[in-house]
Amino acid sequence: MFQAPEEVIDLSNPVDESMPVWPTLPSVTLEQSAWAARDGFTMEMAEMSTHTGTHIDSPLHFIPEGKTLDEFPIEKFMGEGVVIDLTPKEPEATITVAELEAFEDDIEPGDVVMLHTGWDQYHGRTPEYLFEFPYLTADAAEYLASLEPKAVGTDGASVGGWAGEVDAHGPAVEETMPDESHLPLLENDIIPIEELRNLGDVLDGADSRRAYFLYPPINYQGTSGASVRAFAFL
Repeated sequence: MFQAPEEVIDLSNPVDESMPVWPTLPSVTLEQSAWAARDGFTMEMAEMSTHTGTHIDSPLHFIPEGKTLDEFPIEKFMGEGVVIDLTPKEPEATITVAELEAFEDDIEPGDVVMLHTGWDQYHGRTPEYLFEFPYLTADAAEYLASLEPKAVGTDGASVGGWAGEVDAHGPAVEETMPDESHLPLLENDIIPIEELRNLGDVLDGADSRRAYFLYPPINYQGTSGASVRAFAFL
């Protein structure tokens, strides 16, 4: 008989029109298009990028002939894994090989590896969340790929740093460009999971903690990514 988990922790950010999005993308549109009192039913219309909110990337995101999400089996979007505590992190800080090596014995091949940086505390239209999130160095991404995980998640906006420039903020990266943080993962069919939250609740004071993670996308066809409803079973 199936045994229900003792605890379920929501790892997904809420979706509404005030949510933060990648600075070069349009804001989310979410509006009620029909009202039950007027139309006999209620319905909404949503418009947003496939890389909005808590979301996953497919290899196509950075590899021109890369796989799309629908080319993976559904099992790719769930699995046992571990959250590791990388806090505290300063704005624009890198996640390095040395930090990850401290947890090598906690990571097993096929794991979902969740990187807790604490950056979900800045969630919103803030400079910290939009531009200054911690990110993987190229070497750190290559090191993670060598451990053969199924997926790598972060509570920052991306596994790669902000390299663009807008009126209010210039690039946050020093050496590693965003593609160098993504490619070691995507070239090995390792799924990045970005803009998570509540990884600290999974840890519950521990330096690392195992759980079962789910992060299934809508069954889009031919896409480079999709928003997900991610959660952890404990």
